Amino acid sequence: MAEQPQEPEKTVYQRDKTAKEPKPLADAPKSPAKPKPKIKKVFVPKKTTFTTDKPMEHRVRNIRLTSLESAKMIFDILVDFQNDLAKAEMDDPDKPFHDWEKVEKFFSRLAKKYSICQSKKLGGDLGWVYKGMTLPDQIMTKELLEEIMKLEKFIIPDPVKSNLGFHILMICESQIHTPRDKPEEKESRPLF
Repeated sequence: MAEQPQEPEKTVYQRDKTAKEPKPLADAPKSPAKPKPKIKKVFVPKKTTFTTDKPMEHRVRNIRLTSLESAKMIFDILVDFQNDLAKAEMDDPDKPFHDWEKVEKFFSRLAKKYSICQSKKLGGDLGWVYKGMTLPDQIMTKELLEEIMKLEKFIIPDPVKSNLGFHILMICESQIHTPRDKPEEKESRPLF
C-alpha cells in the first residue's frame, strides 16, 4: 500500500509575485474625513390653494336624511371620528392621507346604513360631479350641485338642505374636468 503524501509541518505560503504591488503616492493628499450622512426630511403635506380657469370635477359621497336633527347627529359622529383619528399619534408621514381614507370608509358604512338616497348601496358614492352635467333624477338637484362645487377636499361641511332632504357631503377627490369625447358609432353592416 502506498503511503499518502504528508504535508511538511512548517509550510510557508507565499504570495504570487507576478501581481503588481500597489505603490503609495507620495504627493497624494490625505483623504478628508468621511462626510456625515444627510438626514432625510419627512414629507409634510402642505395645504395649497389651487386656482384654475378650467372647470373642476369632484368625486362625491352623500348621506341623505329626512330631518335636520338626524343629519346633525350623523355629522357629529363623523367629526368626532375624524378628530379621534387626528389625535392618535403615529410616525407615519402619510398619516393625514391614511386618516382621510379611514374617514371615507366610515362615511361609506354610515351611508349604507342610514342614507335614504338611491346611492345608499354604493356607500353614498355619487361618482364624478361637475358643472353642466345631466343631473340624475331623485339623487341630485341644481342647488345641491352648486353647493358641491363650493366645497373643499378633506373638510366635511355642515348638512346641506335641498328639495330631497338634508345631505351630508364629502369630497373624496378633485381634478380638472376634461370633457370626454363620445365614441363615434361605426356604421353597422349586416352580416348576411
